[in-house]
Amino acid sequence: MRTRRNQAINNTKIKYISVLDKVYEVISIQWLHSYLEARETDLSIDDVPESELWDISYFEDFRVRLVNRKGEAKIIDMAEWLDQHSL
Repeated sequence: MRTRRNQAINNTKIKYISVLDKVYEVISIQWLHSYLEARETDLSIDDVPESELWDISYFEDFRVRLVNRKGEAKIIDMAEWLDQHSL
C-alpha cells in the first residue's frame, strides 16, 4: 500500500510543501477529500528542486495536517491560516 501512495504523490510532483521557513515532505494527498498530510524535514528550500516544492498557500481549500519532528501533529484550517499569514 505504501508503494501505491508514493506513486500517487510522485505522479503529482508535489513532494514537498513550504510553510513559512520550513520544508515538509508530503506523505499523503487525498484529492477527493481535499486533505494533505506532511512531515517536517530538516531540509532548506534551496535543498529541494523547485518543481517538487509547493507553497502551502496553493492548498487553500485543503485541510492540512502537519507533523513536526517530534511526531506531534496539527491540522490547519487553511482559510484562517492564510488570513493570519498574508503579507
